[in-house]
Formats: sequence, structure tokens, C-alpha cells
Amino acid sequence: MILYEQEMIKIEKINGILLLIGAEDDVLWDTAKYIRRMKQRMKEHPHTCRLEYVIYEHGTHFVFPESMLKTMLPVGSGVFMKLAFQAARKHPKECRSTRLDIDQRVRNAVAEWKNRKRDG
Repeated sequence: MILYEQEMIKIEKINGILLLIGAEDDVLWDTAKYIRRMKQRMKEHPHTCRLEYVIYEHGTHFVFPESMLKTMLPVGSGVFMKLAFQAARKHPKECRSTRLDIDQRVRNAVAEWKNRKRDG
């Protein structure tokens, strides 16, 4: 597949922190492929943002922070994930560990952003 420049998202124009998170077992969208593509784009284009990316082995399409998942589905979030995604049934501990790690990464990125705004 050939992608033309006008079809690409100009992520290099983002100011601040760019946090890209995905999972290899995302069956709805090839998240890992596109994160790798965006990482490459950042190498090829000048930018001022700080790029942080992580691709987890397990996490399904819903690579939400654990706290966000609990807010969206306060009851039965674990059951929903297992019903919705085969990977969540096969690797529930790994998927939960991914969500917990994402929770911390997002909290850290937001704290850094707030500190930059306050100091800048």
C-alpha cells in the first residue's frame, strides 16, 4: 500500500508530549504497525515534541488506563473485556498489567504537562 504525504497525520507538528500506546494483540486495528510508522515519521521530520511510545504484547484494542476502564464500566469491566476480546480471555493478567502500566504512564505524562505549563 502506498501512502501519500497528504494522507499522513502531521504528528511532527504536535507541541508537547506525544504518547503513543498500543498492543500487538489488537485485532480491530494494527496499532503496533501504525505506532512504528509514526515513530519513523518523527525520525524523518523535525519536531519539538517529546515522543513516548510503548507497544505491549497483550492489551487488546482497549488499551485504556485501568482507572478509565473502571470509570467507564464500574461493574463488570473484567467480564466485558473477556467477552469482547479473545486475547483478554487468554491473557487476563497480562492485559490488566498493561492497563495498570498505561494508567501510570498517562498520569506521569499529565503531571509533566502540568509542570511545563506552570513553569513555562
